[in-house]
Amino acid sequence: MNARSKLLANIGPIALLVATILACGVIDARILASQNLINILTQSVPVLMLALGAFIVLLTGGIDLSAGITVTLGSIVIASAFSMGLDLPFALLSGLSAVLFIGMINGFLISVLRVPAFVATLATMSCIQGVALLLAKRGVYILSDPSLKFLGIARLGGVPVSLVAASLITVIAYALMHQTRFGLRVYATGSDPAAAALARVPTGKVLLMTYVVASAFTFLSAVMLVARTPIVTPNVGGQSLLLDAIAACVLGGTSIFGGRGTVLGVVAGTLIVGLFSNALRVVGIDPSSLDLMKGALVIAALLCDAGIVSARRKFLKENTK
Repeated sequence: MNARSKLLANIGPIALLVATILACGVIDARILASQNLINILTQSVPVLMLALGAFIVLLTGGIDLSAGITVTLGSIVIASAFSMGLDLPFALLSGLSAVLFIGMINGFLISVLRVPAFVATLATMSCIQGVALLLAKRGVYILSDPSLKFLGIARLGGVPVSLVAASLITVIAYALMHQTRFGLRVYATGSDPAAAALARVPTGKVLLMTYVVASAFTFLSAVMLVARTPIVTPNVGGQSLLLDAIAACVLGGTSIFGGRGTVLGVVAGTLIVGLFSNALRVVGIDPSSLDLMKGALVIAALLCDAGIVSARRKFLKENTK
């Protein structure tokens, strides 16, 4: 990625976020009221966690269609563990183990068996949905753990604890993807797998670890959801949450073709999705049409991404003659 591409990757999502904020102010000033903005930020935390995982996968040129329903399963496993009398650490460990196991399965299918990511994660999504429904047959779970409640609704100096936690996790994700060998290898694998292999990058291991690391962020999304909404049902998470996460990545400048994107862009994209969703509700858009509008927004972003990739390839082709 040259200097101009890096500049656009960093400035583009921020400029789009600023434009979204200005548009929301024109539509209805209530959207930008301080309390409403805090609500938007706290509601966006689970989306951000899932988006960070989706971002890592998209950098390799892959996709994880099972991530949304995996959030559902992780939430139900945590709630089931509580219902069996387990303490918070063991309940969280149970949920983490289940989610990481799914990440390992996805990574194995894609990196070892060479199954296309779309097909592999679509298959695991179906299996996970079945397992989640089986576990949910026990009924609706209501969580009352004080630590989860503190994470979900408490404030420190007026700042929601969930936002503090999300900020720390985002810093860790930034360091992981921009300051470590793993992050550099993920970018290299997504930019040009053949060149990465020639440079002795273990692309198979990178792909496997990518889906495992992404599943850790999926688990964090589940934790943030059950902390904020202590009533756990099979409707927690799901494909609507995944759509928001992918929209956040794409609007934040992450390319679905791999190799391009930033953590800060994902944060900006998450805020754009949160503001967009809130604005639609304020203007009275029917809730059943929200996913339709978000889908249209994602399609527009994907078309822009495809145009950028096409222009970039044409530029490289012309300058290598």
